[in-house]
Parts: sequence; C-alpha cells; structure tokens
Amino acid sequence: MTRRTFAAFAAAAALVLLPAVAAPRAEAISFVDKQVQAGGLLIQNYVNKYGAAHEFVFPPKTMVKKGGGLPDSKLMWPANPWTGRTMASGASRGSYTYTLGAGGTSYKLTMHFSKGSYVFRGSMPAWLKDERNTAAKQNLLLLQRYLADYHLAHSDYPAALDATAFPPGEGYVWPLDPWTGAAMTAGDGLGEFSYVRGGTSTYTLKVKLTSGWSASLGPIF
Repeated sequence: MTRRTFAAFAAAAALVLLPAVAAPRAEAISFVDKQVQAGGLLIQNYVNKYGAAHEFVFPPKTMVKKGGGLPDSKLMWPANPWTGRTMASGASRGSYTYTLGAGGTSYKLTMHFSKGSYVFRGSMPAWLKDERNTAAKQNLLLLQRYLADYHLAHSDYPAALDATAFPPGEGYVWPLDPWTGAAMTAGDGLGEFSYVRGGTSTYTLKVKLTSGWSASLGPIF
C-alpha cells in the first residue's frame, strides 16, 4: 500500500468513526393521538355541515357535543381513546376545546394530545362576508331615509323602529335581513340593527356586521 493510498484510506475510516448527526424532524404522533386527531376530523365535519346550512354561521359551543343537536352527530360521535368514554370538551388528553369567533363566522377546534395539541379551523368565505355586510349597510341607509321622511311628517322620531311605522300602502318596502331573508329587526345578531331615539331631533342607528357594530348614523338633516 502506497503512502498516498494509506492516507486516503485513513481519512475515509475517520469519517466512518465520526458520530452520525440526524437531521431534525418533527416528533411523530403516537397511534393513540392519531385516533384523537381522527375524532377531531369527525367533529369538524359536523360543525362544517351545520355552518353550510346556516349561512356559514357556525354552531354555539353548547351544540358541539354528543347529543348537542349537530347534524348526524347522533349516528356517530368519537370516543376518547385514553378513557374509552365519549369524547368531551375539556383540556385533558383525548378531549377537545371548541372556540367560536366573533359573530359565529369562524371557529377553532383544538384536539388535546398526550403531548401538545392539533388545531382545526373554519371560517366564512371572505366574499360572502363582504356581500352580506354591504347589503346590511345598504339596509341601514334605507332606514335612515325612512326616519327622515317620518320626521318631516311628524316633527319627531318614532319611539321604536319597525315596519308598523312605515306601512307598505304609503310606498315603503321594509328591508330584509341578508342573513335570514326575513324582515330586518332590532337585535344584536348579524344583520340586525340598533336604534336609540335621542329626543325629537336626534337618534343613533347602527347595524351588526361580521366585524362588529357599524359606525352610527344619525339624522340626514
């Protein structure tokens, strides 16, 4: 063996003797935690099905449980693989936490593993939010115009704002709630309005949007 060949051999041997350095990788999910994750997929399916049937307004927390009223949830509900019992809301392993966003237009479903958690999310499509919010604001402008007409006729504003003050026979068409398709009403739900009379010469009027209450409107003149 020549000196050059020996040196090459020694260098290769040294490399073999160096400790191996493993590439960093995500910690594998255990088989039981995968069962928890699969249970979350089933719950998410029920939540999404409810949302699709309710204009992408997702169910309240009280419904997200076995027997809570979600579509098809009575047919099958996941079990907690750590306890063998029905999977329920909580923070322990094998349970879940369901959080509803503002206006019910988004949600977060957190599945609790033996270590860590996994999150499912859902939300109303942005285009639908924009469409319904625009319609709600247009409804508010119409009500503002009706109130102006009322004040011209009565030198006052109504104590309560509803369709009875603006009969169809006089040319009024009461606006429809873009979320329900029913007559727009006072309330704190999406598409509903708040009206507060401030006396014979003023009032505040606003509508509930997916982002919260709109800016208040007042008398046109």
